[in-house]
Amino acid sequence: MTAAKSLEQALAEAFVTADSLKAPLKDRLKLYLVESRRLLPDLEGTYDQLVQRIAVNGADAFVPAVGEVLPNFLMTDAKGHLVELGSLLAKGPLVISFNRGPWCDYCGLELHALARAYPAIVAAGGEVVSIVPETGKYAKTLQTVRDLPFRVLTDLDLAYALSLGLVFWVGDKIKDTYRGFGIDLQRFQGNGGWFLPIPATLVVGQDGRVKARFVDPDFRHRMAIEDILSAVGGAA
Repeated sequence: MTAAKSLEQALAEAFVTADSLKAPLKDRLKLYLVESRRLLPDLEGTYDQLVQRIAVNGADAFVPAVGEVLPNFLMTDAKGHLVELGSLLAKGPLVISFNRGPWCDYCGLELHALARAYPAIVAAGGEVVSIVPETGKYAKTLQTVRDLPFRVLTDLDLAYALSLGLVFWVGDKIKDTYRGFGIDLQRFQGNGGWFLPIPATLVVGQDGRVKARFVDPDFRHRMAIEDILSAVGGAA
């Protein structure tokens, strides 16, 4: 067994352990981060520097504030169907989660938490979508691998995320590290930019206005599921 394979197995085990933890999402993310720092100290240290670089630029400067209208979008889902924001909101409040891809375990932990909360969100009249920069093939992979009961939409070339100021360049060091793990953003996204979205979560009411939001340049932090449920309930 190769060292890389052993590392992949160790990370997979860390994910399962964190995902199985009977605790709030923030504690699951923290547990996984502790293990990732132990297994990949250089990468997590580079992430720390990256987060500082992004934070200086004001990660949430262009994301509509609570009470403001979220711009419309038209994207394809994992089955190739066109999906418009307005058509989703016509049915009730919407939870929008910007994610990086099926290879991101921090996104995986958040998406699993949303999947567990999905019945309660639907019962409150809401719906959920995940938005990723990956092409339809890999958006479908994300939906399948993470066993998601809601749709995954493709933000081609990160156009929508860019309009909200939620895009950053990964940098050469992370690019080389990702390639070593078989994470080829050029192949996944269909372009050679090596850009990623800043993960963010928005709860939008039927009037198109943001009811709650969470934007953090540190992608290892995510919106509490309890806050999402509260916002959906209040917006319904």
